[in-house]
Amino acid sequence: MPKIFGFKKKKPLAAEESGSASSLVGPHLHLNQKSGLNVLHEPLDPNVAVVDQYMDPTGEDRKIIFVAHSLGGLVTQDCLWTSKNHPEKHLRHVSSCAIGVSFLGTPHHGADLAAWVKFGTTIARIVKHANSDIVSVLQPGSEMLARVQDGFHGLLRMRRDEGSEIALTCFFEELPLPVVGKVVEMDSAIIPGYASYGIHANHMDMTKFNNKDDDGYESILGELRRWVKVLQPHDSPQAAKPLFLVPFSRDTSFIDRIKVFEDIDEKSKSHRRVSLSGIGGVGKSQIAIEYCYRFRNLHPKKHVFWVHGSTRQRLEQAYRGIARRLELPGWNDPSVDTLLSVSEWFNENEEWLMVLDNADDRDTFFAKSTSATADVEPTRPLSDYLPQDSQGLMLITTRDNRMCKRLAGIHASIIVRPMTFSEAEKLLRSQLEEHHAWNDDESRKLITELEYIPLAITQAAAFVSQNSVPLADYLDMFRTDDSEIQKLLSEEDLGDARRDSDSPNSVFRTWKLSFDLISKQKLRAAEMLSLMAVLDRQGIPKSLLQHKTDSDVDVKTALGTLQAFSLITLEDNGMGYQLHRLVQLATRKWLELQGTKAKWQEQALLVLADQFPIGAFENWKICESFLPHAQTVIQYKDILERCSEQYLHLMSNIAFFDMEQGRYEIACINNTAAAELQEKLFGLEHPDTLISMNNLALTYEIQGRWDEAEKLEVRVMETRLRILKEDHLDTLSSMNNLASTYRNQGRWDEAEKLNVRVMKTRKRVLKEDHPDTLISMNNLALTYGNQGRWDEAEKLHVRVMETRLRILKEDHPDTLSSMNNLALTYIYQGRWDEVEKLNVRVMETRKRVLKKDHPDTLNSMNSLALTYENQGRWDEAEKLHVRVMETRIRILKEDHPDTLISMNNLALTYGIQGRWDEAEKLHVQVMKTKIRVLKEDHPDTLISMNNLAWTYHDQERHSEALALMRKVVNLRTKKIGANHPDTLESIRALEDWTDISDSDDENPEEPDSSLAIEDGNADSG
Repeated sequence: MPKIFGFKKKKPLAAEESGSASSLVGPHLHLNQKSGLNVLHEPLDPNVAVVDQYMDPTGEDRKIIFVAHSLGGLVTQDCLWTSKNHPEKHLRHVSSCAIGVSFLGTPHHGADLAAWVKFGTTIARIVKHANSDIVSVLQPGSEMLARVQDGFHGLLRMRRDEGSEIALTCFFEELPLPVVGKVVEMDSAIIPGYASYGIHANHMDMTKFNNKDDDGYESILGELRRWVKVLQPHDSPQAAKPLFLVPFSRDTSFIDRIKVFEDIDEKSKSHRRVSLSGIGGVGKSQIAIEYCYRFRNLHPKKHVFWVHGSTRQRLEQAYRGIARRLELPGWNDPSVDTLLSVSEWFNENEEWLMVLDNADDRDTFFAKSTSATADVEPTRPLSDYLPQDSQGLMLITTRDNRMCKRLAGIHASIIVRPMTFSEAEKLLRSQLEEHHAWNDDESRKLITELEYIPLAITQAAAFVSQNSVPLADYLDMFRTDDSEIQKLLSEEDLGDARRDSDSPNSVFRTWKLSFDLISKQKLRAAEMLSLMAVLDRQGIPKSLLQHKTDSDVDVKTALGTLQAFSLITLEDNGMGYQLHRLVQLATRKWLELQGTKAKWQEQALLVLADQFPIGAFENWKICESFLPHAQTVIQYKDILERCSEQYLHLMSNIAFFDMEQGRYEIACINNTAAAELQEKLFGLEHPDTLISMNNLALTYEIQGRWDEAEKLEVRVMETRLRILKEDHLDTLSSMNNLASTYRNQGRWDEAEKLNVRVMKTRKRVLKEDHPDTLISMNNLALTYGNQGRWDEAEKLHVRVMETRLRILKEDHPDTLSSMNNLALTYIYQGRWDEVEKLNVRVMETRKRVLKKDHPDTLNSMNSLALTYENQGRWDEAEKLHVRVMETRIRILKEDHPDTLISMNNLALTYGIQGRWDEAEKLHVQVMKTKIRVLKEDHPDTLISMNNLAWTYHDQERHSEALALMRKVVNLRTKKIGANHPDTLESIRALEDWTDISDSDDENPEEPDSSLAIEDGNADSG
């Protein structure tokens, strides 16, 4: 049995693993402290003697195998050459007994001087005493290095001529050291004509292995076994055992993914390839590891192989390891195509399972080499070397679902989804220390926040355990802000031995691999993902992602790439895409690392400013789909200075749409911000500033803040009159809006004059059926209604409605406003059957078009409730009034004019039902609020005072009723005139009550005018 000497190896190989005895020689190899590396050109008597002392004491020719790392390889070479020519016979014996040398990272041809200078103190761990002379010998062209190489290669030739060739294997590092880089490049670490293998580690770690199944350990040990086997007698064969080449231990706490394993078992019955795809960190590799152990238990006589598919180099390394362990012919011959021989073995045998892990890169498996010449054929794609026609089973894991389908076919592809809640909860429990406090509610919330992704849960549990943090505290940190989440899920302290060394232990770094791969494969997909990262994460329309220059194929393949990597999903309605929240945060972190986050925020603003339309009815669907993204983008204040024009344009359009949808408070906030910013950037008289101020005034008007609206509208109108002249469309819009405010303030004569003036100008400039002209006609009709001129109002409303039905169709909001306003006129005229038909028609259409709680829909419901009331359907009226009132309180607030109208009308219903105490309480509340908000002489306030007076009368509180009604008559006469229908009704009631008081007649006929009628829908613009 041969003796194995390890130069500078920290731990000798176990004799039972290599089939030989072993000794650690390294500590005895030393350099002359005075001359440094000059020892290499002096006789190495001490080193040869050290080796000799470990030789067989019986004097038998016991064979020697050397394993040498780094500079120890040069020492070994010089030691063997010195031994060959040594004058003492027993020391020459060392050279003649050598049968093989394994070099690990030995700089046979020198090394980069700069790298070794940086390596500095690390060299001291390779050779015992280091000084500046060490580096000089490594320079290409060094005389000392040339002497060592010449001597060693001379020895090799001599042994070959003698028929006792020394076997050599060279191992090179595949990974760089931090800062230093690769210490010994591959070209220097190999000797042409001899086998060479990569070890997936850096220079210092290439001799350290986690377990016996490590690929690098297997490679080195395989060489030793082969050399030992050559020396063994042929009559002592070793029993062949099935190989289990899985470089990971079994997870004793593995959480069973029952559905996935059932799918694997089912598909493997009819397919020889089965693939698992899913987002990084979802547990594909862990499932594959567990499957390997289950497979071995079920099939103990079958081989199990693990092949890393992340790069061509790693797959080739795995195949070399398989060839060596199977002892395939020519496995150690550099001229033999190991990929082909292993592939052929797979195709010819059926007793095996192979896991192809991390087969993510399409180019790795399907791209041919482009370096072919006339003499050299192009390198075949790796897919050619995967088992094609075999009875074994291949299980593939990949992030890219397209790779699943290409490698295994669509019917053998399994998408691994995030865990179920039950699985995720079990995983979290298993990863926490036993003494850690458990809370069901906190764990449920945390699992939900982590979106059931196993790696995220494991990482969170590791942080909690390692830092002794309660779950509640971790959850608080997680919810603080996006940057805290990014920090927590970028932590790399997990250290899971069952994850490949190339696979990061953090969620964000795991997904970064996907992002980088997508950037390499499909740049357009990476650009789309970057844009999606700075939008709202749900309901992202394809139109926002598409360039004008993109072809349909470009868009489909880019989005298909992101879907294949499970980074985005198409929503159920097929109208938009969404990202997991954590994926979006990881993408933002990726953009930060690249320094491109601000660029994509700016791009998102430009896209939305260009595509978010004005909030007119025909654009509502587009606006609704774009709104969450627009609201997200306007939060990016840092880009305001660079894109102020687009920013303000987008903000104004958002506010206009919010106003159309009845979201008045948020519209007011955005309009206020836009107006202030416009004035600051462009000045008061800039057209865009005036538009923003006009829109803000409209918001005030809709909110019932009529005094504020008036001040702003007068300011805008006067500026436009001075700059643009009276017949300019913007000026006419200002005049129209001011007229509406006058009407709402009860200043009906002023409103009428301004309405007529605007309407005539618009007819002349725009024609009669222009939408703006119809707006003026509608508003004038409303003013006629306020003035009690109902026949004139009816004619004008009918005319506007018919024109709008012809031009805009029935479901347009402006048409519905006209129909609603006509129904209100019918109420004044007492045409209740017509009112009900028209109200129901408008209300149902508004529910469909505007939604149930839109302010205009509520107006229709209020009008219908009044109709029920007048038809004696009081219970139905009450239910509808309560419903409208509660919705208005929630949406518009309690002191909004429309809410007060609902409360007034409900109070009237209570009065009709004889519930006078409830009616009184509500009437008093409404009247006091109106006095505070609208002033005492406002027509709406007078309606409330009138109705409260009637309630006092019904309660037989005659003196209070008379006093309040006298006040109403006096104020109405001054405010709206003695001949207004409302004034006349109040006068008649006062006269009747006075007569009653004189005659003690307690049963007068009550006039219909005690009912309050809701105002119609005015049109802005």
